[in-house]
Amino acid sequence: MFRAREETRHDTTIAQGARMTRVLITGGAGFLGQRLARALLAAGQLTGSDGTRRDIAGIVLADIAPADLPPSAGTAVERRQGDLSDPAFVQALADEGFDTIFHLASLLTLQAEQDPARAFAVNVESLRRLIEAATTRPKVVFTSSIAIFGGALPDEVGDDLNPVPTTTYGIHKAINELLIADHSRHGRIDGRSLRLPIVLIRPGAPQPAVSDRVAAIAREPMNGQDIASPLPGDMPVPVVSVGRVVDALIRLHDAPAEGLPPKRAFNLPALTVTGAEMQAAVRRMGGTGAITFAPDPALAAIVAGWPRRFTSAVAPGLGIGPDADFDAIIADYLDHGI
Repeated sequence: MFRAREETRHDTTIAQGARMTRVLITGGAGFLGQRLARALLAAGQLTGSDGTRRDIAGIVLADIAPADLPPSAGTAVERRQGDLSDPAFVQALADEGFDTIFHLASLLTLQAEQDPARAFAVNVESLRRLIEAATTRPKVVFTSSIAIFGGALPDEVGDDLNPVPTTTYGIHKAINELLIADHSRHGRIDGRSLRLPIVLIRPGAPQPAVSDRVAAIAREPMNGQDIASPLPGDMPVPVVSVGRVVDALIRLHDAPAEGLPPKRAFNLPALTVTGAEMQAAVRRMGGTGAITFAPDPALAAIVAGWPRRFTSAVAPGLGIGPDADFDAIIADYLDHGI
């Protein structure tokens, strides 16, 4: 079951007659959801499906964990704490009639492998329920993943490579892309999916996720702690900063539907780096912790099964691109993550 709604309301004075939009962020307590909420508050507006700019009247952060409510000066920011595997909680969210849904919530790779049934309920069923209960044709922006690709991969993976997921998590992401494309075709939603590479750098304590094990290679030394990298020093990995992801999600939301591919899904271009290059960037950026290399075969095998160079033909036309270098990813963390 879920807790009663909690909310913090601020000065909600918005110009009379302005069109308004209410936003739901699932996974709103996570590091990505929190950065997205702050960016939306700073922007103040989003573009509706009709192409008009609308003031953001409210943002709801939904998560199983209590989400922080960022301060704002003109928007109601609210918390809904509950489990997305609970149909009653999802239905209660759907009943609120959001104009925009950013669906970020999911159980990640290791969790999904350990509990596929619960992962399906959170990763797939919650999105399906939100879509099928929609009555206002909301815009739905979904964070898909590089994990939809697997098997024998070319050196460079673009938007149109056939997905062959090799993890439960990747399969769930691929299912959701199809759900979004189909429901958009039927006119129930205006959906779009962005496939993320490894997102760095997650702040806070270490987490049991593949992406966080990679993030720790830079995070711990920047916090003055030594670390043994679980990946070989010469293994290339595709990465992107949290800031780039947030910017891309908002750009994707605001993009006209005619600028999207028929499948309504494409890759967020990544910066490809090795552990040794991360090590050099940490030194340049003032990290005092040491990085050594002690590969974890199981984790390295998962990462080796993902694309190494992640590109897109669609993204540049929407102003979406990779970070310039790993120094920029560390700078994004230092500016926002600690």
